[in-house]
Amino acid sequence: MAILVGVAGISPSWVLWLGSWAGSRTSTRHPPYTLAMRLWILIAVLVIVVGTVASILIARRASSQGEELTDSQKKERLQSLYSKYQKSFPDIESVAVEKLLELQEGSRQVVVVDVREPKEMEVSMIPGAIDAQTFEREAESYRGAIVVPYCTAGYRSGFYTQELQKAGWEVLNLEGSILAWTLAGLPLEDADGPTNRVHVYGRTWDLAAQDFSAIW
Repeated sequence: MAILVGVAGISPSWVLWLGSWAGSRTSTRHPPYTLAMRLWILIAVLVIVVGTVASILIARRASSQGEELTDSQKKERLQSLYSKYQKSFPDIESVAVEKLLELQEGSRQVVVVDVREPKEMEVSMIPGAIDAQTFEREAESYRGAIVVPYCTAGYRSGFYTQELQKAGWEVLNLEGSILAWTLAGLPLEDADGPTNRVHVYGRTWDLAAQDFSAIW
């Protein structure tokens, strides 16, 4: 009851007073208010409270459902996010998912590096990618390769790209990162094989394609 009245914005002390008023003896100074009348008034107030709470919850749910975006809208929002991110590392080069696929078909070695946290990588990764720790440990074996870091949307990988560029690597940040990968209709995998689950880091980045299940 306390939760209901709290959501409705009604003071719990006021409801308690109403309950005590309904259960109190009928005053001889106010004969029209019989016990039965007081109970009916209390019931009416409670119905109003419950109805108000229900309306608020329905409105909130409708509002959240109204935020459902199409994949095209998600692409636009992701592109907008990445455009803002680029201001933090203006000197690096980016590569779109489609261009990355072309590079992978070429003669040059392409190393895709996941710079996310282990808990994110456990959910899923881009097929063939390696984690940043593995890349750094085996760096010399990748000399001469094109390095393509990625994260959730390209922000963390942008800074990683910046550091590798300063160190002399040929490196391209994956624009939109793993979210863009899903929106391109491409598969992800976990330790057991193909999966439609993807860690999106947080609600702000819940922009994976509709065929994927977002986790954060």
